[in-house]
Amino acid sequence: MTAAHGGEKISVVIREAIPAQPALPPFSFSGERDNTITFKHPGYSDQYGQNVLLTLFAFDHPTGGLHYGTAHLACAIVACNAWNGYFTRTRDGPRLELDHDDLLVDRVLYYHVPADTGKYPVYPNFDNWAFPHDDLPPQWPSAVRSEGDGDDVTGAPPSSSTLTAAVLRRDKACVISKQGDCVEKAHLCPRSEVKWFDLNGTSQYNLNRQLIQDAVVDDISNVIALRPDIHTTFDDRRFVIVRKKGQWVVHFTDLTNDLGRLYHNTLLRLHQDVSSKCLLVRFAWAIFPSVMKFLSTGAGRVVRVRITVDDEFREATRKIGTEEARNTFATSRGRSISPKKRKGNAVTDEPGDASARPLDRSKRRRTVPAAPPSNVSCSTTASCPPSRNRPCPHTPPETLDKPLPTDLPENNDNFRSNSHRSRAQDPLYLKRLWLLRQRPSDPSLYCCDYNAAEAAAKAGVPGKREWGASHLCEECLGVEYCDESGHDSAAE
Repeated sequence: MTAAHGGEKISVVIREAIPAQPALPPFSFSGERDNTITFKHPGYSDQYGQNVLLTLFAFDHPTGGLHYGTAHLACAIVACNAWNGYFTRTRDGPRLELDHDDLLVDRVLYYHVPADTGKYPVYPNFDNWAFPHDDLPPQWPSAVRSEGDGDDVTGAPPSSSTLTAAVLRRDKACVISKQGDCVEKAHLCPRSEVKWFDLNGTSQYNLNRQLIQDAVVDDISNVIALRPDIHTTFDDRRFVIVRKKGQWVVHFTDLTNDLGRLYHNTLLRLHQDVSSKCLLVRFAWAIFPSVMKFLSTGAGRVVRVRITVDDEFREATRKIGTEEARNTFATSRGRSISPKKRKGNAVTDEPGDASARPLDRSKRRRTVPAAPPSNVSCSTTASCPPSRNRPCPHTPPETLDKPLPTDLPENNDNFRSNSHRSRAQDPLYLKRLWLLRQRPSDPSLYCCDYNAAEAAAKAGVPGKREWGASHLCEECLGVEYCDESGHDSAAE
């Protein structure tokens, strides 16, 4: 294709496709599955691997190496914030003397806590982890130094409803990929952990002190801008943000196809409004699921849990068994999932939030079971007040309480074929009772007049299929109700 411009022809230039894996400058990264380091608890036996506290991927060197400060931080958090812990190569070996930015290359190491020569306690999961307000890790700064390129957030901090716009205005692009398309906000302390956030008093670091209840985590200090695929990987606990060589960097903790190779150990320029405390919370949240294997092996584990004494929260150290660990402390939450937004109101056209209202119940077509139960008497009559001059929709019409008529219309084959049967064996009778049970107690959920249908059934009008069913639409004839997640729920 050409175009004339000033007497000259200009042609479209076709570019070569951008490679799926662009060439990168030489750097040290290992994304191999076998490059791991196992950290053991010296208070338990080595037999059957029952003392494996954590196993972390070692991606910081091509042949397998792990940043000492990052490994130490993970073990210390699990060991009840024991920042003074140290590594040894053997159970009773000498202490490894390494600096924060040195690399660990041993495949197996022991993590010791000086004050506990035996079985030092561990936090069993994130819910029981106590945030170290006045005792942050030595290499973890109390604030993020202004390194970002975004705009300063002046004036009052944004509310929960304006948070997304404020974050995109501040960060301008994904803080990791530096791309500006399709960017979204990502919470550091996940919204699913709002209860933990409140109980640990972490809201004291919010810039907006007016946020309460579920919105308490929607502070601009607790969010960063990320590209959607990177956000998903972040919520899958596949990378964290840590300090290396005095700077904030991306550290991948799990295998990926491309993102680890592209962004592991890349420098982040975070805005000063981002909370370093929330970055530490995110790190702990990503690490704790790995502790479950330690808890579920062996005869028992010494753990530190949060209890309530005299209306106050306190920590208690106790021993738990394998079954209790599996049943009580298993991490039930997977990735951090943002609440599902509901559609706008059909009348007011207002946007909504899934947490702002109860789940809707929607109608969908159903197939009546071939053999519905015979005992379908209403058990909710007392709680189903009449409305719109209608009886309780669960109550069968009078015709079903009387014997079948003997003078059935000759042209009604259904009646004729079933006249010699008892009502307990009559499929039409059973089907109708089963349909009656499907009626909702809330009249707004159906549109047809059941009184008209029952009147037709009482009159036994010839040619009306299934006792007055012609007065009902197909949805009201047989419906089932489901919540927004798609799970069936019994009609109320």
